[in-house]
Amino acid sequence: MLRAFFVHKFCHFKGGVSMCTEGVIIAAGQSDRMSPYLKLLLPLNGQSILRQSIFSMLPFVSRVFVVTGHRNKDITEHIQDIERVEIIYNPNHRKGMFSSVITGVSQVKEEHAFLLPADCPFVSTEVYLKMSQCKEDIVIPSYNNQQGHPVRLSKSVIQRLIREPEDSSLRSFIQQHSHRLIDVESPEILMDIDTFEDYQAAIHYVSKKEGKYE
Repeated sequence: MLRAFFVHKFCHFKGGVSMCTEGVIIAAGQSDRMSPYLKLLLPLNGQSILRQSIFSMLPFVSRVFVVTGHRNKDITEHIQDIERVEIIYNPNHRKGMFSSVITGVSQVKEEHAFLLPADCPFVSTEVYLKMSQCKEDIVIPSYNNQQGHPVRLSKSVIQRLIREPEDSSLRSFIQQHSHRLIDVESPEILMDIDTFEDYQAAIHYVSKKEGKYE
């Protein structure tokens, strides 16, 4: 059984791996394709999409910064009870996701950070643990030659990232820097929820995993 121990500066040790790591979850978008619903608060697997994403990450980080924007009040009220979660409002969220990425990673104090869109709720324990064992500055999981989420960034890379122009993107930044792709047996890293069809597929996935479908 994997066990977690909390030490100085909230560094974790899980499976013998030091994880002086924080998490950043981006929950600032408008989710236009699922209007009028607030996508991240829709129920999934006994909780919401957003809470599922948070609780999947929490065992591997000292704290999670959730970056909000659109409907900040609703999201804040929904997650403010979760320990080790700090809510960061991005007043410039309409400028795009990269603005929220910079808002989030600017808060990071530890050696590394996981970065995850809030609509990717199925990242597994195995993926987080395997990524935590890597020493490279930028680590990205890959399944069947497709890159997924989350991304793991070192503090030194974050310092370079926050100096990027506001019209940049995380994708272009990563392409310009050395990074490691790690193969994982987890198609869930590719699963995000952008549309009602994605949401129905996620519900079906949970039901199938629980044995409710043949």
